[in-house]
Amino acid sequence: MQNTARTLHRALFCAGLLAATLSAGPTRAAPPDPIVGVWEQVDEDGDVGALIALKERGGTIEGVIVKLFPAPGEPPNPVCSACLGALHNAPLLGLTVVDGLRRTKERYEGGSILDPDTGETYQLTAVLAAGNRSLQVHAYRGVSLLGRTQQWRRAANQPRS
Repeated sequence: MQNTARTLHRALFCAGLLAATLSAGPTRAAPPDPIVGVWEQVDEDGDVGALIALKERGGTIEGVIVKLFPAPGEPPNPVCSACLGALHNAPLLGLTVVDGLRRTKERYEGGSILDPDTGETYQLTAVLAAGNRSLQVHAYRGVSLLGRTQQWRRAANQPRS
């Protein structure tokens, strides 16, 4: 009889545990950060030079060149000839150009951006605009006022988040 009571107790415990697990419903992953996605890097003339994929990695945002749009006469597979160290002559396609960007209340900051034309790295802030369809990317050294801002556009068929 004691064995039967234990078995019944275990069965009820397992049934209760199963019911609690099933009633909790499926767990949902946190929605992606609104900055995550593919962005068109637009130059001063309004031409798209590259597509940059921004993604979360280790609690920060990083950006990799996923497509290039070389101007006529430019090499089809350019390398970072101006970069130093391990990045010297690294192919631009697949190159990490944004690193360490962190979200604050109204913007992203604390990151860096690599200019493959010069091999220089700059401090970076970014602000989403136009319903998350535009990204104001501001690169600077030391004093933010002395920097330069580009407007990047979310690439076609990308969610707004």
